[in-house]
Amino acid sequence: MYRTAALVTIAGGLLAACTNSTRYVSSWKDPATPSFHLQRTLAVYMTKEAGLRRMAEDRLASRLPGGVPSYRVIPDDQLTDLDSVRAHLAAGNFDGVVVMRLVGEETAVTTAYPGFYGYWGYWNTAYGAVAYTSKLYSVETTLYTMPSGKLVWMGRSETIDPKNQNKLADYSANFAVNNMKKDGYIR
Repeated sequence: MYRTAALVTIAGGLLAACTNSTRYVSSWKDPATPSFHLQRTLAVYMTKEAGLRRMAEDRLASRLPGGVPSYRVIPDDQLTDLDSVRAHLAAGNFDGVVVMRLVGEETAVTTAYPGFYGYWGYWNTAYGAVAYTSKLYSVETTLYTMPSGKLVWMGRSETIDPKNQNKLADYSANFAVNNMKKDGYIR
């Protein structure tokens, strides 16, 4: 009986450790800027990896009003030329720019213990611990008004063990868009 209960407890702990979850860490809204509704929004994912940039920007742009991935507006070879970037943004007639970037990645090791099932079950918990590893990714998303470039909203989320970069982009974009809706920037 004890072994079955211990195995179920351990399996449940491992299953919980393997599920993907994104959680709210913080957000900020400029109190001096009234809410406005985005109409044409540039989606930017800050990375040096062109393929990752395209994938993440496509996912973010699909969730934004009038969303346009920045790779369609700003060529890769012009990303570091600020004058060129400003010219492309002005020509695009955007009212907002949403920028996402990975700001942290860490590995955590967690130990799970089977539950207590009488005296002997308790005795075995010291020797029956199971360790598992998980990855924690922190993503920061900011919203700027255009053409002024003023920061009006910022949010940070953490995702544990996404299956791949596509899922991390999905979870982070959903978090950001849902919170921008809550704060009145997206309908």
